[in-house]
Amino acid sequence: MRALVIEDDPVSAKLIETALRTENIVFEPTDRGEDGIELAKLYDFDIILLDLRLPDIDGYEVVRRLRAARVQTPILILSGRTDTTDKVRGLTNGADDYLTKPYNKAELLARIHAIVRRAKGHSESVIKTGRMIVNMDSRSVEIDGKRVHVTAKEYAILELLSLRK
Repeated sequence: MRALVIEDDPVSAKLIETALRTENIVFEPTDRGEDGIELAKLYDFDIILLDLRLPDIDGYEVVRRLRAARVQTPILILSGRTDTTDKVRGLTNGADDYLTKPYNKAELLARIHAIVRRAKGHSESVIKTGRMIVNMDSRSVEIDGKRVHVTAKEYAILELLSLRK
């Protein structure tokens, strides 16, 4: 899985990157909205993690411009803004979800996986590909009903291929 992280606060960016690394999610960080828009247009990401308060342009504007450019990558807003009107505005502009800071690492990762799963057309956390079953909740693989031990990197590759089938 590949994530674009648009976050200008170094502490928040580090927390996000640490969480992504634990799940072997490859990420591209940037601290500017304009750069994030260009990266999202140029490269194929599975999800965009976006802060609203950026030094160059507002996060809402990033969402609006990405959707106007027909970038369909799911967007998860991560923001300290807790007001309902902020959440509604983000979702109305085209974001797929909104998580307020501070957030729990497990919840962040669960939301990322759920959003990507739905975006790829999988409503469940179990993906069947031929004789193989990839369970994204338990991060396990079965072939012909028998659990197969795989390394973290092997699992990440199998998950990626299964999501793109």
